[in-house]
Amino acid sequence: MNLKCDICFVNFDLDSHRPKCLPCGHTICKECVEKPDMGRKCPTCRKAFRQRRPEDLPDNVLVAQLLENEDAPPCKKLKIEDPELEQLQRGADAGRKMVEMLRLVVPQAVESLNRQLESSVAQLSQVEEALERRVQREAAGDVGTTSDAVEPLQLARQLEANHRLITSAKCTVAAEEEGGSAWTASVEPGGSGDILRLLMLQLRADGQLHLENVDDAVTVPVIRAPTHVGPPLIEVLSITDKHLDSRRLKVDDILGAVQRLWTVPRSLRNLHGDGCEDLLRVMGPHLEELETSGEVQPSVMEEVLKMSGLRRLKVSYAKNVDFPDLPLHLEELSVFYITENQLRCVEHMPRLRSLVVNNYLGPNLTFPPSKHNSLRWLGVCFNAEHKSSMLSLIRAHASSVQELRVYCTLPTEDKGFYFPDLGQELADCDLRALRRLVLVRNKKTCQAAACVVQRRDVRSCLLPSVDVVCGKCQTLQF
Repeated sequence: MNLKCDICFVNFDLDSHRPKCLPCGHTICKECVEKPDMGRKCPTCRKAFRQRRPEDLPDNVLVAQLLENEDAPPCKKLKIEDPELEQLQRGADAGRKMVEMLRLVVPQAVESLNRQLESSVAQLSQVEEALERRVQREAAGDVGTTSDAVEPLQLARQLEANHRLITSAKCTVAAEEEGGSAWTASVEPGGSGDILRLLMLQLRADGQLHLENVDDAVTVPVIRAPTHVGPPLIEVLSITDKHLDSRRLKVDDILGAVQRLWTVPRSLRNLHGDGCEDLLRVMGPHLEELETSGEVQPSVMEEVLKMSGLRRLKVSYAKNVDFPDLPLHLEELSVFYITENQLRCVEHMPRLRSLVVNNYLGPNLTFPPSKHNSLRWLGVCFNAEHKSSMLSLIRAHASSVQELRVYCTLPTEDKGFYFPDLGQELADCDLRALRRLVLVRNKKTCQAAACVVQRRDVRSCLLPSVDVVCGKCQTLQF
């Protein structure tokens, strides 16, 4: 029996062409119901119906029973609709999307508030200095307004307006959905209301929030941060021997020097010595980059885990020691002697673009394909015993990695890092986005002849568009 849809003339089935009964009584298949050009109207009689999803329309039971009687395969049997199950499925899907969005947005919000704090501190400093100069001039009998006082006056008005904004008696919020429904709230001071007002400061700084024209209102222009003249805006603090006393960091001296400069370092490099965790406990909330020197201990990584604004991390661990998880909002990560739990954290880093993993010594792992497809640059150094973990990590990011660096030796060198079938094994990873493969060496010089043969063998297994080079000799490709 051939029962066809009157619109697409395809036989009904119990899957994509499931018979759906419209409120007017006509029956069309599920696929035709989903067509946007139908406009929620019956194509036969043009009567409108309210149901938006095919699942909200009942099946034509008679047609479905006839299809079942034709010995349809088990996977095509009529499904019994369960509203509670569908609600749970929709809730789970929405929850996963919400959690992923929060992981992306929360660090950005923290970073925005930190920038707002630093900007306000800088503006306050300028206004206080201008106030002190003005008091001194008045004491000397000079009352006129000088040209260097114009900008501090504007900053003073902006600080005053910002203070009125964050201490406003009432704050109304409205969020409109696509269907026209709206969420509204009137937020009072205190609790979450204070957090909302702080975020509104950033909206005002971006020019998206304006003061309405009322009788007693004064228009206060938003003053952008003055043009920077001086060193790079990302202030870097490098730890040297002068910051140490008997191998222990002089934390108080370091913080005192930072406060006197009226600038907060965003990058901390060459961090080493005892007491690193004490320094990170104070400076951590402001750091975007952290690079350690030598092996760090778990207490240091406990503080790193709390650093919500950290984007780039380079660290080397002590061997055979348990370490806490890594922050999931990192964009660049380089780790020596990474632990199993931290290597698993890489799966859940949606913003990670660059990754270096050196000397993983844990059990061999298998990684699922990345859900984020954000990694563009990957460097790996695994010994032959952990080759399966290395290949699994490469395969997990095969759809996005454009440059891959693999530490490997030549046949006459250290067998612990020699992979005779590297080309075919990488080809099996399906590196569809790869543009460049770099074979990393450890020695100062490279055996040119053996290197050429190895690169030729690897290149023959990969796509013609992939450039295969040696990281040491950079010889021409013949």
